[in-house]
Amino acid sequence: MLIRLPEVRIGFHFAYTINDVIEKTGKLANLEVSDPVTNEEISQVFKNISNLLQIKGESSYRQRSYERAATLIEELPQSIAQLAVEGNLRTIPGIGQAIESKTVEILETGTCEFYEGLKREIGEDALSLLQVRGIGVKSAARLYHDAGIKTLVDLRRAVNEGLLKNVSGFGQKTIQTINHSLQHIESFEGKRLLGQVLPIADEIVEALKECGLVKQIDFTGDLRRYEEVLQSLELVIMCDDLSVLLPVLSPLDQIEALEIKDSCVLMEIPDGFPVEIHNATPDTYGQLLFSTTAAPEHLQSIHDLASDRGLSKEEWMYGKTETEIYAQLDLPYIVPELRKSKEIIDLALTDEIPELIELSDVRSDLHMHTSWSDGLNTVGEMAKIALEIGYNFIAITDHSQSSRIANGLDSTRLFAQIEQIRDLNERIDGLEILAGLEVDILKDGRLDFSDQVLSKLDVVVASVHSNFEMNEADMTKRLVRAIENPFVDVLGHPTGRLLMRRPGYAINSSAVIDAAVDNGVALEINASPSRLDLEPDIVKNAREKGAMISINTDAHAAKDLDRMWLGINVARRGWLEKKNVINTFTRDEFQEWKQG
Repeated sequence: MLIRLPEVRIGFHFAYTINDVIEKTGKLANLEVSDPVTNEEISQVFKNISNLLQIKGESSYRQRSYERAATLIEELPQSIAQLAVEGNLRTIPGIGQAIESKTVEILETGTCEFYEGLKREIGEDALSLLQVRGIGVKSAARLYHDAGIKTLVDLRRAVNEGLLKNVSGFGQKTIQTINHSLQHIESFEGKRLLGQVLPIADEIVEALKECGLVKQIDFTGDLRRYEEVLQSLELVIMCDDLSVLLPVLSPLDQIEALEIKDSCVLMEIPDGFPVEIHNATPDTYGQLLFSTTAAPEHLQSIHDLASDRGLSKEEWMYGKTETEIYAQLDLPYIVPELRKSKEIIDLALTDEIPELIELSDVRSDLHMHTSWSDGLNTVGEMAKIALEIGYNFIAITDHSQSSRIANGLDSTRLFAQIEQIRDLNERIDGLEILAGLEVDILKDGRLDFSDQVLSKLDVVVASVHSNFEMNEADMTKRLVRAIENPFVDVLGHPTGRLLMRRPGYAINSSAVIDAAVDNGVALEINASPSRLDLEPDIVKNAREKGAMISINTDAHAAKDLDRMWLGINVARRGWLEKKNVINTFTRDEFQEWKQG
């Protein structure tokens, strides 16, 4: 059976498959990672099939069989790919011949013909309706059959023309919710997540480096500032003849358009996302990199400062490196992550720029999941990679019992896991594993376990995983009550946002920060590429108020542990220093912080 292997990011610039990593580094050689398509990805295909069947109006029995399969696969404690390789799919209660054959097809090809046929028949865009708050599968089916609404464009037109009020179940409040959600989705039109663009950027950079025709190359624009959501992918290069790069770039995957215009190579990748490669000479490289990196407000402030000092553009920019450009204005070098506003220039003029945290400062990762809940790897496998990264300690924080879809732990399983962790610590040198939990914050702010259970843990991360639609006052009260629990150490993904999919829930962030400071609870920067939560402006506010921050990967597989740098970049954009982040503490310092 041919199994698709996933990409794993090692460091910053290159992407490999698992097999490549094993061959090149030997780092995953002892892990059983034949996993290809993850349980979650296969589960999502079956969820989509179930949703499309329900939108189509198929029999509930058939639709529910795929819904049950999705839930079964998502909750499996072991890899479905491994079971398939061993020929044991039918040993899973509820998995029959039809689901088995489609699972194998997905593992081999990444999809299945039945799913592709439904998308052709109904339109894949019908699934996009489910991204909208206020629309579930049943209401999407009503929109499809009663109003002919099959896409987000159809939905926007219906909202604008007041047509939804004629569809059963769509009252004024629901229509308002739908409109606000559509506005959020539309604000990201044509944009891509940082984590989506990086593999493409890496491929382009690698091709340009290998061809030997480019003398210098740097990322620039939104990517160089590590914005969470990008409007374009930009690079600056130094090349004598851009035309020689066309045969280098045209064979790359995903390149759909390619041309040279003025001194730029312009490309498009799927969905029309623009890629722009600026070409510079030795005299203009620094100024081009500088001017394309800075956000408009920062760049205008720099120009104003130069004008106030009577300097022409040629005097302070031409032929200069970025460091020299800032020096011409009596400013220290300002790192790309901070080149967004005027405020940092005011600090630079008084030599008060914070000494930003570095990835090398991190000693621990305090939020990760294992096969005990919805993770792919065992505690030992996660520890092995953490040890290779160089961490001093980690916390295993699987889901709690209310997260049933994530195979959350009840108290019996939790205590068994704690016992396993204590045993592993006896046999591992150089790394301490802390017994933790990502405990659900219930609707009223209570936690999913009693204080008696929580007191047995080394680390407690409290997070919201349900009831996102509460108003600001009630959601803030909910978070504050959780923060006030004496056993909570970290508030996980505090705003609950999913980038380009779901805005954060309504909270008074200042009140939440104040509660965290008063109760000695750290606020998390969640480094998952789909979250990057908190956002930099809230991080900056937290820093100013004296809150501590915890930067964690929320890894659900060993390969995800290398994405800590994404969280570090958010921290740097929020002006954090080493002293603001509990992951920089030694084990003793961490314990002292916990004890207040």
